[in-house]
Amino acid sequence: MNLMNNMKGLSLVEVLIAMVILLFVSMALMQTALVSIESNMKNVLRDEAVAVADTRITEARNLGFGALVSDGWSLAGQGCPADFVAAHPNGRVYYRSLKGISTFSFCTNMWTTNLGVNNAQVEVTAGWSWKGQTYTHSSSAVIRNPL
Repeated sequence: MNLMNNMKGLSLVEVLIAMVILLFVSMALMQTALVSIESNMKNVLRDEAVAVADTRITEARNLGFGALVSDGWSLAGQGCPADFVAAHPNGRVYYRSLKGISTFSFCTNMWTTNLGVNNAQVEVTAGWSWKGQTYTHSSSAVIRNPL
C-alpha cells in the first residue's frame, strides 16, 4: 500500500505559501486604510479652513464699509507660513480642536480691493500646515456700502 496516497492535509510548504499570500493581502489592505485616513483628514482640515475663512468674511461684513482694511502683521513666528499676515500683533490665528489635535492652528490674511465708490471685494486666505506641507483655501465676497 502506498502511504503517500492516503495522507490527507497540508504540508509545511503549503502552509508557508498560504501565510505569505495572506501577508501580502493584509499589507495591501492596511495601505488602503492609511490612504483613506489621510484623505479623510485632509478633507476635515479643508472644511475647517472654509469655516475659518467664512468667519473672517463675516467679521469684515460686521466692520462696516468704511473700516475695511487689508491685514499687515506677520504671523511667521506662530507656526504659520512666512507669507501669512494678520490685522493685530497677536495675530489672526484660529485654533480648532480636531480629531484628537487639541489646538490645530489656521492662519488667515484678508485683502480688500476697492471696486468703486460703493463696492469692495474682500478676499480671505486661510492656510495651515499638515505633515510638512502647506495648504491654503481662499474665499471672497463683495461688500456693498448701504449708503
